[in-house]
Amino acid sequence: LVSSYKLRGAYNKISTLDKSIASKGVVCASAGNHAQGFAYSCANLNLKGFVFMPITTPPQKISQTQMWGGGNIEIILTGDTFDDTAASAIEFCNNNQMTFIHPFDDEKIIEGQATVGVEIFEQLQNIDYLFIPIGGGGLSAGLITYFKEFSPNTKIVGVEPLGAPAMK
Repeated sequence: LVSSYKLRGAYNKISTLDKSIASKGVVCASAGNHAQGFAYSCANLNLKGFVFMPITTPPQKISQTQMWGGGNIEIILTGDTFDDTAASAIEFCNNNQMTFIHPFDDEKIIEGQATVGVEIFEQLQNIDYLFIPIGGGGLSAGLITYFKEFSPNTKIVGVEPLGAPAMK
């Protein structure tokens, strides 16, 4: 199975779409784990999906995404950066009346990714500090929300690599 928490968010979002909306097709922009989770979700839910990936995406990520999506997805390589690729994907959605599945900035994506917190809390109830990656913010938003309710004394520390300081 796709080995990323991104699957949880993509599947949660896509599986909760109204059937009439989902049947028109879904679209994502990603160069990696969100694309794979999205592709798996499209195959599992038998929906047509379009995956927009930057032209710089490594061949391994492209082939893994195609493997998970099978005949349910089409990969479109466009743009040099995620922002360029996402803009093309959103334009495609608007022109074709499809739904864009954002990799992190969506309540249903955040809810799905927050299920990681449920698993952490099932294994460890007395957590003083929880260090979480910031990235786009979907996982961190989900974990913060979950722990605020179920373990309010846990201190949460967001971390990010020096070479990619998203929050800074």
